[in-house]
Amino acid sequence: MVARSRSLLLVAAILAISTGAPFARWAAPAPPIAIAALRVGFAALLLCAAGWRELGSLRRVPRADRKMIVLSGVLLGIHFGSWIASLSFTSTAASVALVCTNPMFAAAFGTLLGDRVRGRELGGIAIAAGGCAVLAGGDWQAGGTALAGDGLALIGAASAAGYLVVGRRLRTSLPLLPYLGVVNAIAALGLGITAIALGANLGALPSHSYLACIGAALVASFVGHSLLNAAVRTTPTHLVALAVLGEPIGSSLITWAAFGEQPPVHAAIGGAIVLAGIGIGFVRR
Repeated sequence: MVARSRSLLLVAAILAISTGAPFARWAAPAPPIAIAALRVGFAALLLCAAGWRELGSLRRVPRADRKMIVLSGVLLGIHFGSWIASLSFTSTAASVALVCTNPMFAAAFGTLLGDRVRGRELGGIAIAAGGCAVLAGGDWQAGGTALAGDGLALIGAASAAGYLVVGRRLRTSLPLLPYLGVVNAIAALGLGITAIALGANLGALPSHSYLACIGAALVASFVGHSLLNAAVRTTPTHLVALAVLGEPIGSSLITWAAFGEQPPVHAAIGGAIVLAGIGIGFVRR
């Protein structure tokens, strides 16, 4: 019964985070870095408001864990900044599928921490890497900007894996909502400073951009990422990362329906190979 409840929560999380890419598309023509900063900023406000009764627990966090919280916020900021920027250069299907290679990075980070990666998992990583090559190969033919989008998406994948790994390590340090509120605030600060340095005016965006960022903060971050972080406290990181592989399907379908962006053939083929490879490598028998 408990396992079934966890599975249902993960399904709900995937449905929620699948709205992130479509909301980012809707927020255009706002600069990608501004979209990322506003999303995590609004999410920080929502999370801190929801967990305000437990904010006092932050004063009791050990010094070493405080550094890990800051690291988590930095990784989250890198994830959103690079991933949302990738949407400006490549298709939603290619971007989200490449970001969802994060189980490969989670396995690599886990190895550094002493986890064992089995031969079947290494085989899955090799297959998924082949899928990434198909995605990048098609985008290379589409032009250098598409390939740049692929690179940004992969940076988003690695930083997302690190963010989840840190979150699992801190699962006993402090309550979930205050932790997520502070992490999103740190990410928002870094992204906001970067956006301003790059010339973005966060107070002069189109009205629909603010609505899109609020929608992403509420649905994808407050609901989706909260459920993912709750799951990672009781479930191995690579299995939670594996569940995130349902996001490309949801995001692509929503974007197709809302914006008429049909996934290109190479993105569909490469994404399918990526999903198959990671599934083979990480699904428990």
